[in-house]
Amino acid sequence: MNINWYKGIVVGVDGSDESLAALDWAAHAADLHEARLTVVATYTVPAETIRGYADSIMDAQQEAHRAVRAARTRLGSRRPGGRDVELIVLPGAAALVLSQRSKTCDLVVVGRRGLGALDRVLLGSTSSALAASSPGAVAVVPAGATTGDPRRIRVGVGRDEEPDVLGAAFAEADVRGCSLEVLHVADTNPFSSALPEMDPVATSWHQGTKEDLADRVARWSEKHPRVTCTMVIRRADPASALLHDLSPDDLLIVGGRRHQPAMGRVLRSVPDAVLRAAPCPVLVVHTHDLPAA
Repeated sequence: MNINWYKGIVVGVDGSDESLAALDWAAHAADLHEARLTVVATYTVPAETIRGYADSIMDAQQEAHRAVRAARTRLGSRRPGGRDVELIVLPGAAALVLSQRSKTCDLVVVGRRGLGALDRVLLGSTSSALAASSPGAVAVVPAGATTGDPRRIRVGVGRDEEPDVLGAAFAEADVRGCSLEVLHVADTNPFSSALPEMDPVATSWHQGTKEDLADRVARWSEKHPRVTCTMVIRRADPASALLHDLSPDDLLIVGGRRHQPAMGRVLRSVPDAVLRAAPCPVLVVHTHDLPAA
């Protein structure tokens, strides 16, 4: 992954405090990567525009324009990435519009409101739908999260080769000047021994995983020698392990397979579960989302 993001960063805003926090995070990322920042607000147009809908369309358009004006006010005289900020208002559902924009940018950023217990279960979150269906990388910034550099980056990796995910994590840790924790988690097996050290299969798995992970980490460490990296291997529920001891001052990076919009929500993937509960920004990296170093 290159330090500079030449295709730029797109942030979705709706005028809420959460979306303005996402704007702050995106602006800082634009500075770090010398990327152009584009601010997008959307509004929904009824399928059939007939009498009675005109006023609602106008109201929706005005609300979207207010959102981008609020973003402009928030940024003040700042020029993130050393470039002029582009402000755009587009018709359509936010998740669909931003997913389309992700095809031509390096990163899409959205905010996430604080969720109650019921909200964590309900479908329909723009941020989760976008992360599931977007062809590009997506960062979700929850309410209350730090919008500057994190104290630590945690990246979740599997046994399969994931150069995009691991490469993005090393590059972000390098440019942000923070430590990196590389976490591999194997789902719990109810048939394995309660004492892994007494289980020869578990012992063999752990050793093989450790050697494989160490080899991959070593290759990226050579490219990013300034990054202080630790490796952690656990047998646990993947989502729970990824969320363990996270704070608003962290950054979590996970890989994700692109799904159709509905499937991404129904399958309850690990990235989806993490997005619902993480107290810190979450970067979801799909294969080939970000340029390799």
